[in-house]
This record gives sequence, structure tokens and C-alpha cells, in this order.
Amino acid sequence: MTDFQKAIINNDLLKLNSIKKVDIHNHAVSSCTKSYLINNGVSLSEEKINDIHSLIEFSRNYLSPLQLDIKGLKFLLDGNFKNCIETGVRVVCTEIDYKNCIRTFDYNIKQFIDFLKSFKYDNLKILWDLGISRDSYKEEYKPIIIGLLKTKFFNGIDLTATENSIPNSQFIEFYNLANSLDMTTKVHAGEQLGPEYIKQCIYDFNPKQIQHGINIVEDEAVMKLAKEKDIIFNVCPTSNVILSYAKSIKEHPIKKMVDFGLKVTIATDDLLFFDSDINSEYLKLYNEGVLSAKQLDHIRIFGLSLYDGD
Repeated sequence: MTDFQKAIINNDLLKLNSIKKVDIHNHAVSSCTKSYLINNGVSLSEEKINDIHSLIEFSRNYLSPLQLDIKGLKFLLDGNFKNCIETGVRVVCTEIDYKNCIRTFDYNIKQFIDFLKSFKYDNLKILWDLGISRDSYKEEYKPIIIGLLKTKFFNGIDLTATENSIPNSQFIEFYNLANSLDMTTKVHAGEQLGPEYIKQCIYDFNPKQIQHGINIVEDEAVMKLAKEKDIIFNVCPTSNVILSYAKSIKEHPIKKMVDFGLKVTIATDDLLFFDSDINSEYLKLYNEGVLSAKQLDHIRIFGLSLYDGD
């Protein structure tokens, strides 16, 4: 039995903090802790996030103002990476939206990239994914997105926010470019909508990874398709439950995904919103009898194997 498995069985958070793991579904500006904000003088309301509407309201009230200048953006990112290090994350793939280049850096791509490059830690590998929010996308932003992708700085691309709020056809050019550059192409799909939308995204974008994807369990044919294409699913259980996309941790679809043989990693999504770090995600799945300590360790080791060369 490995140290990780023993720590999971014993619910030993201190030990878990010392065992390396990855978090490859992490949103950069919303992954610090609430205590980090409060301890640094940010006053927060006591209202809890319990659906997508309260999440948007929280983001608008607290995160948007902080992202208007470099100091505020750096503050949020520092908090994210501080928590990663404290909880044993050794590789984080973190999504930052292209609009941060517009809003904070006035379209200056070089300054934006230099800023992201400034985050360096001895015990944490940061891989940046360029986020594209469906909800705020406009055709006029196409040149800046293409310009950012062509820098070849970003590890991946990730289409976020409300699934299918804008037709996939608007984003295919970005994914064709990203795939041609051998980037890690990701797309949020199958959390809000069903397996048909997952299948559509697979054919439209040829993604290497799918963020969430939990509703794939509703259609075995789509699961087979994803398995054939070797797609990885980066699953965030607490996020799914709080936003009512999964009934509970105990009934979370990740068990069916794993049993079917789909490749998955366990991730946090937005720590600030859902108050559940990477170790808590693993422990919840074990304590609710969803996955065994051995299965969870296999998932952890698989995630690390993706970045053996880093």
C-alpha cells in the first residue's frame, strides 16, 4: 500500500499535503482561498455560492474589480499558486482568459506574456491554458486570440462558460490552429448539456481533454467514442454538486466513467467558489465510497505521468 493510499484511508491531510499530484482543471483568477482574500483585507459577504447565478454575482462583485490592474491580478494568481504548493500540487494547468490581456494589459500581448512568465516556483510547474469564454466572446476579439495562440507560449486552449451559448462554429478556427501547434486542446462540455454536445465538441474541436464531461455516462456510444480517441476528462466533483450538475458526491458519475475505462483526473475547478482543495476532492470520493484508495492513487499517478517530462 502506498503512502497516498494510507493517507486517504486515514484521512491524513497533513500527509496528503506532502504527496505530489496535479490539478489540470484550474481557473487562474478564482482559485485562491476565501481565507487568503480575507486575511489580505478583502471583505466578503457571508452568502454561499449554491448555483451558477450566485457564482456569477460573486465573481462580478469581488473578482472583476481586482482584475482591472496588474497588482490585483497578481494578488489573485499568487493566492492560487500558494494553495497549490501547500496542498502538494506539483503541476497546475491553469486557465486565464484572453480578456485579461485586453482588460489589464490594453491588448499588449508581450506585456501579458511577460507577466505570466514572472510566476516561477521551485516546487510548482505552471502550465498556462488560454481561456475563451463563450459568454463574452465577440468577433472583434478574434485577432487578439489568434495573436496569443501564435506566441506558442500557452500549453493549451480551453473553451469555457455556458455550453453552446454560441455555436461551436465560431471557435473551430482557434482549435484548428491550436491542434496544429500541438497544444493541449480542452473544452468545457457535458456538465450542463448531455452526451450529444460532448460528441459535437469531439467532432468539431478534436480535443485532447474535456473539462467535466460527466454527462457522458448517459450514452455508452459516446463513451466508446471518447475512449477510442483517448480523451482525458478532468473532473471536479464538488463543483458539479454545488452547481447541481451532479446529485451528490456519493452519486457522482466519475465512478461510471472510471468503471468504463475512461481516462480521468481529479481537479478543483474554482477553489474560491467551491471551497474544496485538491486533497478534499480525493477524500470526499473515498469517504463516500465512490472510488477506492487504490483507484484514487491510480488517477493521481496517471495525472503525474502526463507531465513526466516536465
